[in-house]
Amino acid sequence: MYRKLTKLLLKENFSIKRLLGFDFKKSKTKGILIGLALVYALFVFFGTFGYMFFDLGKFLNQAGQEKIMLSFLTFYAIALSIMIVLLRASGYLFYYKDYDILSPLPIHPRTVLLSKATVLLIMLYVSSFIFTLPIAFSYFYWTGFNVLGILFYLIGFIFLPLVPVIVMSFLSLLIAMATRKSRYSKLISIIILFAATIAILAFSFSVNDVDTNPLTGQIDLFSGISNAYPPFLWFINAIHEQSVVDILLLVSTHGIAFGLFIVLIQDLVQKTNQKGVRSNIRKNNKAVKYQSKPVMQSLVTKEFKKFFNSVIYAVNSGIGVVMLLVMSIASLFYRAQIEDILSQMVGSGLSIEILILALISFCISMTITPAISLSLEGKNFWIIKSLPIKAETIMFSKILFNLILCVPIAIISIFMFGISIGFSAVNQLLLIGFVIVFAILISTFDAIVNLYVPKFDYVNETEVVKQSAGALLGIFGGFTFIAINGLLYYLLMEVTTFSIIILLMIAINIILALPMAYFVKTKSEYLFNNMKA
Repeated sequence: MYRKLTKLLLKENFSIKRLLGFDFKKSKTKGILIGLALVYALFVFFGTFGYMFFDLGKFLNQAGQEKIMLSFLTFYAIALSIMIVLLRASGYLFYYKDYDILSPLPIHPRTVLLSKATVLLIMLYVSSFIFTLPIAFSYFYWTGFNVLGILFYLIGFIFLPLVPVIVMSFLSLLIAMATRKSRYSKLISIIILFAATIAILAFSFSVNDVDTNPLTGQIDLFSGISNAYPPFLWFINAIHEQSVVDILLLVSTHGIAFGLFIVLIQDLVQKTNQKGVRSNIRKNNKAVKYQSKPVMQSLVTKEFKKFFNSVIYAVNSGIGVVMLLVMSIASLFYRAQIEDILSQMVGSGLSIEILILALISFCISMTITPAISLSLEGKNFWIIKSLPIKAETIMFSKILFNLILCVPIAIISIFMFGISIGFSAVNQLLLIGFVIVFAILISTFDAIVNLYVPKFDYVNETEVVKQSAGALLGIFGGFTFIAINGLLYYLLMEVTTFSIIILLMIAINIILALPMAYFVKTKSEYLFNNMKA
């Protein structure tokens, strides 16, 4: 029964139709385009992130310190695992959304728990493996592709996250239980996750060496972390020294701990699922007041409520603007570090203004609410279709919400960077003009993406926010527009001034945005009528 249930849950969560939001056989053109987008996304990821670690591997190889690459690998793998489990353990283990369906079935609760845990681990393994593959490739390239080392790497990769999974699962449960009686439980969870992100960024700035690139500046830090946590050392020694003792220590301790975890939490899982997550509802004896509001204002307000009512939606789509705000504030204290990091990421020899512009453009591109907000209507989409509101009004409200989310913070960040770095008021105004136009371009493009690839049939919001075609095309479509502007700057930087280039970039973005806005205005109604929730 375990195999059948696990297979069913995997199919439910990871089938091609579930991931894309449509049947590939019926929409081959969409499938091909999304396939090309996926190839492009992997190319961009491995071409940037991979190159940084390949270059780091070369540096460590020359110093005879290739082993430190494994410290980076373990740290990033565990950090990503912690984030995934913290966000999803509560819903996967302690509060099943499909509990009402599964509980009456003649399946032992332990079998259900084990299947749920397996699906969570597979999701964790796939995400961590893809993310850390460039680090692993760099390590084995510079040390040699040893069969035993690769085997120990794969085995260790399976067992290393198990103890962090146990710890973060309980932490996720405690957060859910502590906030469930609060009306603002989801907002509290969002703040906790953003606070963790800010703490990590602040810590990163404090340890980076301005005379080195962002990775080499963290060598001592990661080396120290690996020495402080014994399982890291077991994993690293097993791979680097092909140590059978270390791999056995890792497998036995983590395997036994996880087995006990599954056995001991069975009753707890049963109780939490029976109780469910109930929010505290306060009685309000005040008379209800009806107030008429403009349609657009009401729709934008609705988007704000939806945004802050979903932890995964707010964290995933808001992380860009949070990073931007944190870095702009940090620039007041860590100007040299941030300037050095931007130089390493974007390229040396460029003016600080264009480096700041690249950072802001990147963060705006990560704010993709129009690419997924229509899909998040889910099975309630028919309600929107039945309202006496034009489809174009609904889509433009989603675009406007995204602009309200990212543009004010981008403008504040430009002023903050202007104070800390000291570029002229004219350049600040030019950057603000570009940011506004670029945000309109990105938001409109994202809205078109969601019109073409909506995904209403989903089990949980994570499928839309992180796994849908709209999310993928939204992020990497934004990166494409960044590349277009970067190419324009590169071609003109030797022949004209910064101000002229920015004005030309603004003009190009307006030319690109206008037909997209016209498309949303004229085609939204037609596309709405052909959608089925």
